[in-house]
Amino acid sequence: MSGIIGHELLHKREWYNKVLGTWGYTKFCYSHFLDEHIRGHHKTLGTPIDPATAKKDQPLYSFIIQSFFGSHISVWNMETKRIQKQCGKDVSFLTIILKNKMTMYFCIHSTMLFSIYYFLGW
Repeated sequence: MSGIIGHELLHKREWYNKVLGTWGYTKFCYSHFLDEHIRGHHKTLGTPIDPATAKKDQPLYSFIIQSFFGSHISVWNMETKRIQKQCGKDVSFLTIILKNKMTMYFCIHSTMLFSIYYFLGW
């Protein structure tokens, strides 16, 4: 249910709605959904390069894998282009890693999962 509500909040203009919408996806390690959905999916909807568009007759589990990994790769690439536009094409890989939102999302998810494991155990 929080995914549906989060999705609707992401479409609102106010920053706090976008934060609340992203928080709904963070609990299942999908914080990048705002970036992928608005900057990626809405622009590539129905095309072969959209990881969130299933191919005709594609099996469900195949689509889930395509969408999960494809959306991560898509956001990483969008962020890399944004950083290169901001810092120049010859920007170092370290700068790309440090300025990339996907790195922040990975740190948030890792911290969240580590905390759950630390406080609640396996």
